[in-house]
Amino acid sequence: MSRSSRPRFPFVLLRFWFARVFPAWLGIGLLIFLMQIGVAAIVHDNLNVRTFLAFINMLPSIVKTALGGDMLDSGSMTALLTVGYQHPFVMFLQMVFVVGVPAGLLTAEVQKGSMELILSRAVAKTHVYVCAAIVAVVGTFGLVLVMFAGTAAAVNLYTFTEPIDLHLFFRIAMTSGLLASTFGAFALLIAVTFRRFYAAVGVAVAFLTLNYFVAIVAQWWPDLKFLRKATLFYLIYYSDLWQGWPVRNMAILAAIALAAAGLGGLIWRRRDLFV
Repeated sequence: MSRSSRPRFPFVLLRFWFARVFPAWLGIGLLIFLMQIGVAAIVHDNLNVRTFLAFINMLPSIVKTALGGDMLDSGSMTALLTVGYQHPFVMFLQMVFVVGVPAGLLTAEVQKGSMELILSRAVAKTHVYVCAAIVAVVGTFGLVLVMFAGTAAAVNLYTFTEPIDLHLFFRIAMTSGLLASTFGAFALLIAVTFRRFYAAVGVAVAFLTLNYFVAIVAQWWPDLKFLRKATLFYLIYYSDLWQGWPVRNMAILAAIALAAAGLGGLIWRRRDLFV
């Protein structure tokens, strides 16, 4: 096949999918941004900190673990600000995006018959898969940048009694983005494996929820501590981000993400979409 006859990359489709996803991304990003502002509003003075810690100590211990565990007992405003990065609500919003985008752009389009129309043009199946992956990855890292921007805005909006290291929050945001992108890669793999939208969403949500639940329970219940290493959260949650970048764990996560996305691409390329 000559170079001129090869299908060109469908930038029109990529732009269309970005525009289609953008309203949902904007809504999720706004909620995540406001969450960081809200957490900062609570913890920026000592009276609120004492009230906040008293409230947390009234919650079940597993809930406290999910919000930051023993790190919160220090009363450090920096530590308390990290609650906005690992709060279950923020996790849920990110899950909605990383699961919904692959399933919505691939599985749903196949189920509705729209994918047949897309592929009736001079578009390669692999290019369609790559477009969905780009939208998912760019959107995911966009959300964590919005999350970091919320913290940066809060640091300038409120006066704290201790210096806040924004480099720490940037590391947390970027590693969170890599972790979310890895789950997104598995969501891509699941999306091209199942033919029904709700089946793909259900399996992807179950996979992410199981990882999160095991990571939290294993941290809270000493007898199950050995299970931490069975989750993707282990590579980030138990890294010492306060000291620097966890380069080794980030490389492992990136390799897992590439392997999952690559396997998904292989399945997508060989799969008959219209039976």
